[in-house]
Amino acid sequence: MTQTLPKKYEAVQAVSKRFQVGKGTIRNILGISESTQSRYEKTNPILKLALADRLERFERITQQALDLFEDKAETQRWLATPKESLGGQTPLYALATDSGSKKVEELLYRAEYGIFG
Repeated sequence: MTQTLPKKYEAVQAVSKRFQVGKGTIRNILGISESTQSRYEKTNPILKLALADRLERFERITQQALDLFEDKAETQRWLATPKESLGGQTPLYALATDSGSKKVEELLYRAEYGIFG
């Protein structure tokens, strides 16, 4: 089993910038408070396992979307657009939970293979 290196909060900032995800959305995805986010931005600590896991899930799914759409702007648009199959939530909002993330992955899988409805 391969173990990944610990990630610092700067990894969160990098992926946020790459997909133009706002601070509030990142707080929702990581499940952290505004004060925790502020502290992390100042000190750039190594992420706790739960946060690193949520970040990895976010990175994996956004990369899956980028691989599908092959365009960063289109990927950003898709992630920020509410989907009926997500109960009117955006994929970014759904990424805050494991079950929501699985639904987003399924949407991307279905789109990749042309399975709609």
